Amino acid sequence: MKENIRKNSMNEGINARKPILIAGVVILTISLCFIFPFEYNRTNYITDLKFTFLSLAAAMFTLMFGLMGKHFSKGLLFLVCSALFSFIAWFFLYPSEWFSPMVAVWAGVPSGVIAGLLFMLFNFEFIKDENRYILFFKRLISYLVILGVVSILFDKGGDWIFDISEYFNSRK
Repeated sequence: MKENIRKNSMNEGINARKPILIAGVVILTISLCFIFPFEYNRTNYITDLKFTFLSLAAAMFTLMFGLMGKHFSKGLLFLVCSALFSFIAWFFLYPSEWFSPMVAVWAGVPSGVIAGLLFMLFNFEFIKDENRYILFFKRLISYLVILGVVSILFDKGGDWIFDISEYFNSRK
C-alpha cells in the first residue's frame, strides 16, 4: 500500500516536470547536433568550445531539475562535494611535482563531476536495499569504483578520440 502511494506520487511529479525534461533533451540535442559540429570545425583546442560547454551545462542542469525536482539543490551539493573530493584525491595521489595543483584542477574537478553524475544515475536505478547500513556501504563502494574508473580514464586515457582517428587514417 505504502509502495503504491510512493509510486503514484513519483509518477505525478515526473508528469508535472515533463516540459522541463523535454526542454533539457531539446537543449542537449541542439548542443550535440548543431553547436558542437559548428564549433569543432573552427577550433584547435578543447578550451575553444565555449558555446558547446555552456549549452551542455544548461542541458545538464535542466535535466537534473526535471528529474530531481525539489531535490535539485541536494544534487548540486553532491556534485560540488564530488568535484571537491576528486580534486583533493588527485592533489594528494598524483605524483608530487610543481604542476600537481594544475592537474588536480584540470583533471580532478571534471572527473569528480562526471563520476557524480554517473553515480546519481547508477544509484537511482540499481542500488536498492532495506538495511540502511548495507545501502550506505553499497553506495560508498559504487561511488569510489565509478570515481576510480573515471579518474583512470582521465589520467591514462589521453586523447583517445585523436588516437582512434589517427589509427584509421594510417590504415587508409
